[in-house]
Amino acid sequence: MRIFLALAALSGLAWAQPRYDMTRTRPLESWKRQITEYSRRHYGEADWRLQPRCIVLHYTAGTSFPWNLVNEQSFAGEAPGLASHYVVDGARIWQLLPPEVRSRGAYGINHRAINIEMVGADASDMINNRKRTLDTTTGLVRELLERFQLTAKDVYSHQQVGQMNRRVCPWVLDLVNGEPYSKVDPGAASMRYVLDKLAR
Repeated sequence: MRIFLALAALSGLAWAQPRYDMTRTRPLESWKRQITEYSRRHYGEADWRLQPRCIVLHYTAGTSFPWNLVNEQSFAGEAPGLASHYVVDGARIWQLLPPEVRSRGAYGINHRAINIEMVGADASDMINNRKRTLDTTTGLVRELLERFQLTAKDVYSHQQVGQMNRRVCPWVLDLVNGEPYSKVDPGAASMRYVLDKLAR
């Protein structure tokens, strides 16, 4: 078996080296229960399952791993806490939740979106100092688009989602508060960078 694994590693088989860091995942049993109730209240769907229709990109507004996405148990007075599906920092990707499970990463779209957080302080930091993070994110997005049969037109910024405008993003919905809200992440330049690379 050891010899087989060594040969697999030399041949470059993808599974020989784990693609994602799974050391910071959310406990799924309690998460599924809580996100089911959240989905019932906000989307009229008592379900934890996600059939992705889009991908939403964010920055973390910080320069290190956002532990609140792992440890927070509630946000804005209700469970569960915030959590995206993935966090990207340089060449590293943490998977916090499987992409088939609903996250709580972007108000108004959690019932349809895979949420990806990129470690970065702000829009300027992302485009000026985080090219490796943007490149890794582009690779992850490309992989997810193929896996779930989506296209680059299904990739949105949190800023676009925050408009709560179905002409901008057809999947937005919230039964508790459907009003627009202000978000700027991950920045227009970062979105152009990722979308331009996806088009190549």
